[in-house]
Amino acid sequence: MFEYLADLYSELLVVRSTHKVFSWQSIIAFSYFSALVLSIYRAHRYKERFSDFLSIAVVVVKYLFTSLLMERVLVYINESGNWQSAQNVYLALFAINVLSIYFLYLLHSLLSYKLSELFFAVFRITSAIALAHFVLWFKFIVLDIQEPYPWVHYSYSFIVLCLSIMLAIAMLFPNILLNRFGCIIGLNLPRGRE
Repeated sequence: MFEYLADLYSELLVVRSTHKVFSWQSIIAFSYFSALVLSIYRAHRYKERFSDFLSIAVVVVKYLFTSLLMERVLVYINESGNWQSAQNVYLALFAINVLSIYFLYLLHSLLSYKLSELFFAVFRITSAIALAHFVLWFKFIVLDIQEPYPWVHYSYSFIVLCLSIMLAIAMLFPNILLNRFGCIIGLNLPRGRE
């Protein structure tokens, strides 16, 4: 069973230059870009909350930075073969996520007077992704656990993938956060009847 999960992880989540099919990461990147384009279109038609637009823009910029960072790390590992020192990238990813939350709040406090459901969903999901990055960095660097407990790495990849998909759905369809299914997508507790 564990071998099957390792093979599934290698096939679906490991980024390779010779991948012949779309990877999950490319689908997520396309979804984020589509969400930004849709947000601009809806804003042009006056059907988008400014808070939603700001939230989507911050997530897309953050994803761009993290993707470029991971690209540089993969090139560094390929050229130097020193993957141990590259594990500090998880701390950098944690910091980028925390900074994106700060900038999201700062932009809203300066430009938007209302906080939408998407703002809170982005805040919660980005916080969860940041925590996952920090836990993996702590495992690799602070505890210096490389080979034992590989399930931590698989769990990390699965959690970050699921959270990224949930964030893509929330950004593509912000109104989904207003119903009960949206409570799951936005990592929110369901509301009682009013």
